[in-house]
Amino acid sequence: MADALGTKVECGGNDDDMFLRIVNSGVTIKSQQRDEPDLSSEQKIKILEEIKKTNPASFLMRFGQSLVTKDLEYFESLYKQNTLTNYEIGFRLKEIKKHLDQQKHHVEVQNRRYEAMQRLINDSTFFSEEEMRKRNPLLYEQYIGQYLTEEEKLERDIAEREGEPSLSQLMFSKYDAEKTQWIYNYQREQEREMEEEEEDSEEEMEEDSQGTPTEEEKEMLRNEFFYEMQEKFLLGKEEEFDYSTVDMNDEYDDLKLREQDEEERYFDDDD
Repeated sequence: MADALGTKVECGGNDDDMFLRIVNSGVTIKSQQRDEPDLSSEQKIKILEEIKKTNPASFLMRFGQSLVTKDLEYFESLYKQNTLTNYEIGFRLKEIKKHLDQQKHHVEVQNRRYEAMQRLINDSTFFSEEEMRKRNPLLYEQYIGQYLTEEEKLERDIAEREGEPSLSQLMFSKYDAEKTQWIYNYQREQEREMEEEEEDSEEEMEEDSQGTPTEEEKEMLRNEFFYEMQEKFLLGKEEEFDYSTVDMNDEYDDLKLREQDEEERYFDDDD
């Protein structure tokens, strides 16, 4: 690794990764005057080594956000040597572990939502163009609908009404269409309010959006619509989806990761 002065830095010992991670995070390691030259990475690492050795509680307080689970072993051994005098180390360790658990849970939830999304794409109509249009008609209109010809709109409507519909299906279809229209009107009204606040930028956008897109551009816009809807799902903003069925459900975990977690829990229990 090269330091701030362009010098390659090599670290020794078991703390290499930890110190380099802290240095690369950009956190302030030592306060400096404005006219002082920047510390090199080697100098920063030496300071970190000294703080860790002489004041481990302060080290945890200042740099805990950059630590990972394997970095905590040394500090845990210090705490266990004397839990009374090292109570601050214990407190800092508890805070860092809480932060790491939150990070792990966030990643876990995102991975589960991604797996759920892949299953919905492959095994259901949830991410079909028709269903996404119903859930977000304004976004659909902006990316796809406004560029369809009358013939393409007719083909779309016929495709959505395939088969001989029963009376109940016709009634549901009518309700569905009215609901989609209501959502569109609501979203459009929200957009108008935002446009009034940003009239200047909106005029620029209208100038930029003049002209009919090519077929290639239409396909790009269609892909962008799909991406936006998938991103919305991953962010937990899909109001018609019950995220509780996914976020806390380990059936959506990657099998290899699940086996690894179970193995780690097994050895933790043995300890």
